[in-house]
Amino acid sequence: MARGPWAAGGAAAVDCGMISFMSGVDPYSRVIRQAAHDAVRVLLSTPPDSVEASSGLGEVLRWLGREHGPHAVSDLAEELAVDLAEALEALAGVERRDPLELADRWFHDQAPPPQPARPPGREPGRPCS
Repeated sequence: MARGPWAAGGAAAVDCGMISFMSGVDPYSRVIRQAAHDAVRVLLSTPPDSVEASSGLGEVLRWLGREHGPHAVSDLAEELAVDLAEALEALAGVERRDPLELADRWFHDQAPPPQPARPPGREPGRPCS
């Protein structure tokens, strides 16, 4: 497995050279697309919810932030959300289901996180005094 530019020797870091196949796209977009691919490959090539997966993903994110700034990490999140939406839409098509229903089931397989308690006497939507 080849290593990406962020790798300090970690086994989870990968780079399959997709940038060379996307020559018609501007360089920054290619970097973001490659980082998305590498982040997904790290997670698919390591045990789920493992330290190795977390470390590999962290390497990709740290490299991207260091080389291209914090906005690049936000752009990566957007790219991954778009990719996930496309994947869920394709899966919904195969299963002949509504994509939004599939997404809701996908993300709501666990109870929602607890909401923080409101201070006494504070109404929702009103600014603090």
